[in-house]
Amino acid sequence: MEECLKSEEKFLTEFPFKFDYTFNDLLIDSTNKKILLMKIYNLVFYILFPFILLRGLYKSFKYGEKLSRNFEKLSIFKNKKNSKSIIFIHAVSVGEVLASRKFVEEVKKRFPNHQILITCTTQTGSATIKRIYGNSVSHQYLPYDLRFFIKRFLKLWNPEITFILETEIWPNLIDQLNRQKRKVFLVNGRLSEKSFNRYKSFLPILDNVFAKLDFTVCQGSEDLDRFVDLGIEKHKIKKDFSFKFDSISIKQEKKIDFINAKGGKKVIICASTHNPEEKMLVDAFELLNDEKVLLILVPRHPERAIKIQKEMIKSQKEASLFSRNQHKIDFSKKIILIDEIGYLENLFSLADIAFIGGSLIDHGGQNFLEAVKFSLPISSGNSYFNFQEIAEDLIELNILKTADTSKELSNIWKKQLSLTSNEIARQASDYLAQRQGASTRTLEHLPL
Repeated sequence: MEECLKSEEKFLTEFPFKFDYTFNDLLIDSTNKKILLMKIYNLVFYILFPFILLRGLYKSFKYGEKLSRNFEKLSIFKNKKNSKSIIFIHAVSVGEVLASRKFVEEVKKRFPNHQILITCTTQTGSATIKRIYGNSVSHQYLPYDLRFFIKRFLKLWNPEITFILETEIWPNLIDQLNRQKRKVFLVNGRLSEKSFNRYKSFLPILDNVFAKLDFTVCQGSEDLDRFVDLGIEKHKIKKDFSFKFDSISIKQEKKIDFINAKGGKKVIICASTHNPEEKMLVDAFELLNDEKVLLILVPRHPERAIKIQKEMIKSQKEASLFSRNQHKIDFSKKIILIDEIGYLENLFSLADIAFIGGSLIDHGGQNFLEAVKFSLPISSGNSYFNFQEIAEDLIELNILKTADTSKELSNIWKKQLSLTSNEIARQASDYLAQRQGASTRTLEHLPL
């Protein structure tokens, strides 16, 4: 939804006529107002839709996904609904899918006689759903948020209860569920200041969508205040901790073998990196100038690894692709590029320190908690608004250090690599233990 808002923001900025967001001169009564508001939202979406569709087709072609899967986003798919009632869970991408694992298991326990449908909007999210759940849940992409597609999707699946994760606010989806008097909940909700300002700008044409949610459970105090400011009534929202605190307790099967013993080598893992962070991280690594240190780069989108490798070769730098080395870590190499998903937890268990990506650019950061789970000293950039409260907690506990430049990062890494104290391990363990259990408590908060 946020990508659509960004596109709409650009469209409205360049549009030759100025919208009056109060619409007072145009509207006669509240019913007409609601109709007009949704029409404006749908009109903007229809204008943008050809570009959104072409972008989706291009990404499918580029990254090797079956083009036929794009039909799911048009609400054209083979209906696999059985006779059971449907519990519908929407998680946008891989991060939300991983974070919600315990919540999904709790839903299964609570509703043993229901069929679970999990949707997402990204290829990595879809691959992760299939890997974790196999055939135990139904899965497809969520259709584009146009009224025709959404109405057809809801008619086919007819969900009894809908859970939307984090900030996936789709006005037509929520509006149609509200009109059909079906329960729709926002769980594990979060709203950065940047996202809040964007939603607030477009709230007039979103027809008070936040007020249509039956209940919201959010991650922090600032999230709660922002959601209330966007129209959620105070008695319909509650604060708890992030599902991510629960997801890190789930063990994964170990998948990594090693060519050589780690020996005296130390490992820096740079997780969930985005363009152009890799260049800055490699520069920081080279400033260390330590032959006993290995750098592992894990791009947020692993399909970028080959491109990163080619760019490094142009700069006369060598990097080894993980998949081309039989999925093994070769400690004779200086830089390893991970080009497949599903290995991150194992890599954290190998590392001595961690950098969390999406933070050296204006992206808002990625999940810090896997690194905390393994009691690693952590570094990041200063853009961590997606995990504001968690980042501030970790800085206060002296677990996280932030930087803006390669030189600053190199200095942080040098100090962190020399740490021998068990203080971080104690702090990390206490911090995680105090915040777990939201996946279970959330269902107790909701008026199901």
